[in-house]
Amino acid sequence: MGKAALILLAGTLSMFFAEVCSGASVLWFATVWAWLLTFWLYLSHFVLLVNLALRFKRTSLTALYLWGVLFGLYESWITKVTWAGYIGEKPILGTVLGFAVCESPIIVLFYHPVMSFIVPILVLERMSGEERILPGHRSWLVKTRRNWLIALFLVAMSSTFLAFGAKGRMLAAAGSILGSVAIMGLLYRLVLRRATGQFSLQSLELGRRSLGLLIAYVVMLYVLGFFFLLPERIASAPTILLTVVFYGVVVALLWLAGPSEAAVAEPEQARLFGGREAAWLLGLFLVLSAALTPLRGLDIVLVLVFYVIVSVVGFGLLVHCAGNVLRGWRARRRQAEDMRPSTGHTGAPA
Repeated sequence: MGKAALILLAGTLSMFFAEVCSGASVLWFATVWAWLLTFWLYLSHFVLLVNLALRFKRTSLTALYLWGVLFGLYESWITKVTWAGYIGEKPILGTVLGFAVCESPIIVLFYHPVMSFIVPILVLERMSGEERILPGHRSWLVKTRRNWLIALFLVAMSSTFLAFGAKGRMLAAAGSILGSVAIMGLLYRLVLRRATGQFSLQSLELGRRSLGLLIAYVVMLYVLGFFFLLPERIASAPTILLTVVFYGVVVALLWLAGPSEAAVAEPEQARLFGGREAAWLLGLFLVLSAALTPLRGLDIVLVLVFYVIVSVVGFGLLVHCAGNVLRGWRARRRQAEDMRPSTGHTGAPA
């Protein structure tokens, strides 16, 4: 029961940061579609990719970003957003090589890697206790100026997106936040009670049989979504091939990244974000989204501004992470060559 509660908590965190903070699923917990598909889609992707990251020891923030890109690519096969734009709409800025110019970088390079995957992981780790945070993650949970600015940016962005998605319904926007937090709180208490206060990200690891069933479920989602959910939005063969090539590039980067270091020098005495800071940020999220909801003209302008920002940031994150991987790979190769014994022979002096 404790493991099931933890998995549900992980799925709820991913659902909250992905769907509520984007305004895509207002009052999701009161909709049939969320319980039939959306919630389980996020839960299954999150748990599967966490398991793969742990099994292959690719758990650095750089590697997690790349896993998150794979997460975001479901928007090609199931919803087809990366190819045809948001459901019910045409691509905002058209397409290039069959990809929606505006939507693709936002959801694949920024939103899903950061909001659907990395942020829920960091929050779940902080909820598990300070001593169970994975190496390399602690520096992103310390109350530094950089981390405060990132948190405030994400709150401002999420408030804008939720206000836009709520379409003038202030109570719906507030209810989406409060209802989600209530569900997460109940699941968190259940996890603590069942796990006697001891759990970590590694607690999400599944046995071989359970992982096989999860993979089968995700494959089923992709197959059914591809053929039966808006099949008229399926891309042309060249675009599908390019999508597969991009998968190959990301997987190659994950392979080149190598296992994450077991020990990373991080600030030990610095204070981490905790319950007080989380409550403050959630309160700010609630107030800002409520304030922006009735301002129908302003929220559209702000949405466009954030779209531009996160598109640029998304490309920047991809380049940065790829650079990190390649630098680390070259450094390991040089180290291996330096440690290789010399095979040369020296002649005897005459």
